[in-house]
Amino acid sequence: MMKFKLLNLLVFGAVVSLLSSCLSSVVLEENVIDQQNETQIQQYISSKGLTMQKAGNGVYYTVTQSNASGRQMLLGDTIRLHYVISRLDGVKIDSSSVLTKKPFTFYHNGANTNIFLKFLSLLHEGEKGTFILPSRLVGGGVAFPNLAANQPVRCDISYFYTFGEEADIDHYIAKNNITVTEKTTEGVRYIKTRDGSADLIAGKVAKIKYTGKFLNGEIFDTNLNKTDSLSLTVGSTAASFVTGFMVGANKMKLGEKATIIFRSALGYGATGDSRDGGKIPPYTPLIFELEIVAMKDQ
Repeated sequence: MMKFKLLNLLVFGAVVSLLSSCLSSVVLEENVIDQQNETQIQQYISSKGLTMQKAGNGVYYTVTQSNASGRQMLLGDTIRLHYVISRLDGVKIDSSSVLTKKPFTFYHNGANTNIFLKFLSLLHEGEKGTFILPSRLVGGGVAFPNLAANQPVRCDISYFYTFGEEADIDHYIAKNNITVTEKTTEGVRYIKTRDGSADLIAGKVAKIKYTGKFLNGEIFDTNLNKTDSLSLTVGSTAASFVTGFMVGANKMKLGEKATIIFRSALGYGATGDSRDGGKIPPYTPLIFELEIVAMKDQ
């Protein structure tokens, strides 16, 4: 029995030693690559006569056009930017203008795989900048088209604007000359487009015709061409409807038409709507055009 226990202990010790050796090799290799990257970056900065600062995550950067009063991006913002990503030997890897002249647009959902989230927090809205990223922030040992593994990259930002959802909604309202009838305590913009004839009665069922849109005008859902109307119990807070929709619909009268606009926190939030192929992305403000066409008992 003693020999068996001793044998097990020796085997366990050998496994731990082997794993420790492997982990040490991995750490050592990462340290070597980091140092190689640091040398490459320093030589590049010197050869180009650049003056750059180093951020805590290892990104080197310089702001080439300052706007210190500009807004910095926040989680849930819409980011719009023009960029060029290149190797340190000058070969361009990617840019925002390859297929279109429109800015590249994405939602800041905190994804750690988004290369731009590694450094855009260093910029204010309206600023331009040059950034050099060590390979561990780009893909590490993974190779990409025109980029070998473990190679640092340069990213030039020539246009950077970040909009919160509230700012996006306000911009949409101003751009379309919309007069908001009321902004509720929850933050729903309520725009009455036709008066109603009678108050809705709590507990009764309102029949609603609706069209759902994004701020860019794209329709993601409507029942205007359907025979049946949407049924909603007046005064209800049923989980089958998002909060913004309920707040807006419960304010209406029979026969009334209105447009409601609300931020994603009152809609599908950080996850979006994955039903029907994921029509609604995360952090997306929504517009609904509503009409109360009937009211009846349950």
